[in-house]
Amino acid sequence: MSNKEKSTQHIKLYAGPEHACGYLDNQTAVSLFADPSLPMNNTLYSELSRLGFRRSGNHVYRPKCPHCSACQPFRVLTEQFKPSRSQRRILKANHNLSVHFEPARPNHEDYELYELYVTARHRDGDMYPPSFDQYADFLFSDWCKSAQIRVKDGDQTVAIMCLDLLDDGLSAVYSFFTTNEQYKSLGVFLILKTIALARKLNLPYAYLGYYIQDCHKMSYKSSYKPAEVLHNNRWKLLSETIPSSDIS
Repeated sequence: MSNKEKSTQHIKLYAGPEHACGYLDNQTAVSLFADPSLPMNNTLYSELSRLGFRRSGNHVYRPKCPHCSACQPFRVLTEQFKPSRSQRRILKANHNLSVHFEPARPNHEDYELYELYVTARHRDGDMYPPSFDQYADFLFSDWCKSAQIRVKDGDQTVAIMCLDLLDDGLSAVYSFFTTNEQYKSLGVFLILKTIALARKLNLPYAYLGYYIQDCHKMSYKSSYKPAEVLHNNRWKLLSETIPSSDIS
């Protein structure tokens, strides 16, 4: 048994309360949280990410639902990734925007964009109504190596992708952007730039959260390929776990 396997085997996990699933109708959900008293660091978090865990603020969690296993951790193979025709069109449509990679820290200017995005897109979610404290507690951490991709049109920030810097990849925590229709698919643009940045940094993976085949909010990730999902505790190519006709 490797030292990494030993280090993750002894982490206590705590189940959160059962609640309505935010992705699938008529399903309940439960999250497992890594012991919050554990001194977390980037090395341990990177190990946990390979076991399907994600970060929200200072908390590290993964789904462990009583009657469902639809959520599958998802990562793009950055070296082999090639944008599709529609993705290339989105890159071309946004060619006039500047892209910046920078340290992540909460600030009121970025919060204004976050607030507008959540209010426009997620009024039915648990992030609404947004507040500065909720934004800061959700996206940032005391112990995690984080950064962000900032997309600007001239001097104006129009999109941000919050990222965690893992030892084997970039983990997309959350993205938010203007809903002004003059811009083309900024969410897709941010993911493409995340994959490109991971490849530039010689990191093999871009972690994009959870893939849910039967949920449109999450199934779109299958358009970024080749990719792997954590299936039965093993990372497998997505094409090996679902019929090829389901991959768009």
